[in-house]
Amino acid sequence: MSFDIQSVPFSCYGAPIACSLIENGPECFHGHIGLRSLYGLFEDQETYPLILLDDDDKWLLPRVEMTAVELIASAGKQYFKMCFHNEKTIHVMSNASLMIAKTELGGFMSDRVMHHASGVWEIAGNEGSLRIRLHHGRLINNSGWRKSGKVCEKIEVYLKPDDRGILDFSLWYSGITCKEPDYRSYEEDLAQAESTYSDFSAKFATKLNWYEDAMKLAAYISWHSVMLPEGYIKHPVLLVSKNIMNMVWSWDYTFNALALVDKQPKLAYDQFLAVAALQDEDGAYPDAFHARRVVRAFVKPPIQGYILEKMYKINPPNSLIRQKIYHSVADFTTWWLGYRTGEDGIPLYHHGNESGWDNGTVFKDGLPVQSPDLSTWLILQMEFLAAEAAEFGFDDEADWWKTRSDKLLQDMLIRLGKDNSFMAIKLPENNQVESESLMLFIPLLLGSKLPEAMRQQMIAELLAPGRYFTDYGFASEPIDSELFFEDGYWRGAVWPPTAYIFTDILLRNGCDEQARQNAVAYCDMCLDNGFYENYSVLDGHGLRDCGFTWSASIFMILIRNLLEE
Repeated sequence: MSFDIQSVPFSCYGAPIACSLIENGPECFHGHIGLRSLYGLFEDQETYPLILLDDDDKWLLPRVEMTAVELIASAGKQYFKMCFHNEKTIHVMSNASLMIAKTELGGFMSDRVMHHASGVWEIAGNEGSLRIRLHHGRLINNSGWRKSGKVCEKIEVYLKPDDRGILDFSLWYSGITCKEPDYRSYEEDLAQAESTYSDFSAKFATKLNWYEDAMKLAAYISWHSVMLPEGYIKHPVLLVSKNIMNMVWSWDYTFNALALVDKQPKLAYDQFLAVAALQDEDGAYPDAFHARRVVRAFVKPPIQGYILEKMYKINPPNSLIRQKIYHSVADFTTWWLGYRTGEDGIPLYHHGNESGWDNGTVFKDGLPVQSPDLSTWLILQMEFLAAEAAEFGFDDEADWWKTRSDKLLQDMLIRLGKDNSFMAIKLPENNQVESESLMLFIPLLLGSKLPEAMRQQMIAELLAPGRYFTDYGFASEPIDSELFFEDGYWRGAVWPPTAYIFTDILLRNGCDEQARQNAVAYCDMCLDNGFYENYSVLDGHGLRDCGFTWSASIFMILIRNLLEE
C-alpha cells in the first residue's frame, strides 16, 4: 500500500531519524526530501536535504512515492530510492547525482564535514552525525568555512554515480561513537524490511473492509513511531509522532497501549514500563520525554487505572509485570493525593497541561484549579488499585484505596457539584470558573455512582442539539460558545482521546445508539482525512500535526471494541 509523505514521514521501527518533505528552514529546500534527526524538539530537528540533480547539477523537485518500507523520489528519468538497513541506517540507490546539505547551520565548529581514513564521510552536527559509506560512486565535498575558521559557511556534499551510472551508498545517524553497519545489497535490505514490517503488521486487520486502507495506515504509524531504548527511553515506546510532536506524553501512551494490547501485547505493556522507569523519587511521572530530554515542569492526568482495567480484560501481563505496574501507579496516585490535594480533599491542577486539555476554558481565570475531571480520574484509579491490591492479597491496601475512592466521590459531589452538574473552582479565591468546557462532563464516566437526577441532566446537556455533539464528534468547547474556535486546540476541536472517552461515557450511561454514532463519526473522519492531532468539529478536516499515534490508536480501539461487534 502507498502512503502520502505529506501526512506521514518515512521511517521504521526504532529509528531516531525520519524522512519527509521539508517545510521549515530556507525556502529553497522546501518540497525536497529531508532526513531529520528526532533528537531535536519539534521544528528544531536537524535536517539534511537530499537533493536530486540533473546532469548539470541543477536541482530537481521530485515526485515522491512511498510504501511502508521504500521511498522513491523521481523527476523524469532521474530517481533515487531508499529503504532502511537497520533502525539507524538508510540504504540509497540512484541513477543520478545527489547533493546532501543541511537546512540550518550551528555556530563555532559544530557543523563540519570530515573524511576519515576508513573511507567514511561524516557530516557532524549538534545532535549527532550523519555518516556516508559509498558502495558505488564518488563523493565531492563542496562545503566551506568562513575566513574566521570557526563557523561552517555551507554544507554541500555531492554524490555522483560511477561509470556504470550507479550510485549506491549507506547513510547512518549516530552519536559520538561510530559503529559502521554491515553491508547487504539494496535488494537484500528491502526484502529484510518487508519481512520485518509484515511480521509486525500481520495482526492489524479489520473485518470492516471499508476501513481496510485506514487500518493499514494505522499499522504503519504504530510501527514506524516506535523508539528503542536509548538515553531516557528504557523500554520500546511509541512517540506521539515522528513529524513535529516527536515526544511521548504521559497520557497518550496509555491509549497506544490499549490499542496494541491484542496485537503486540509486550509492546503494549512496555509503554507503561517506559514511563514508570522515569518516575521521580516522589512518585510523579514526567510530562513528556524522548531519548535526550525529560520534561518535569508538569504531569499528566492519572488515567492509568482507567486504561489498565480495560487492557487486563483483553490480555493481562504476567504477574511480575502486573505487580510492577501496580506499585508504579500506586506511587503516582499517592503523589496526587500528597502533593496536589488540598485540605478539603479535592485534588487540583497547577497548569492546564496537567489535565491534557492545555488551554481549556476551565483554566481561563488562572490557576490553581479544582476540576471534576481530575477527581474522577483519581476515583477510577483508586478503584483499579483496590481491585489489584485484592488480587495480590494486599488486603489492607485494597481497603485503603477503596475508602479513599469512596470519600473522594462524596467530597467531589459536595465541593464541585452544583445544580445537577459540575463546576471548576479557581483557588485560592474559591471562585467558580464560568466555563462550558466538555471537560466538566468527564464525571459521567462514574455512571450510576452519580445521583440519578444529576446524571440524567448532564447527559441531556451533553447531547443537546447544536452544542457539543456533532456529526464529527464532541466539540471540546460548545460550538455556540463565545469562546469556541474551530482551530482553538481545547477550545473547539474534536480530539482523539475524547472521541474514545465520550464513546465510553455514552455506553456507561445507556446511550448505545449515540455511542455507536460517535464511534462511526470518528472512524469515518480518520478514513477521509488521516490521523491528525485533532480535527475540525465543523467539517472534520485534520488540524495541527499529522501521523499521530494516539489518533490511529483510538481508531483501532473503536473498531475493535464497538464497530466490529
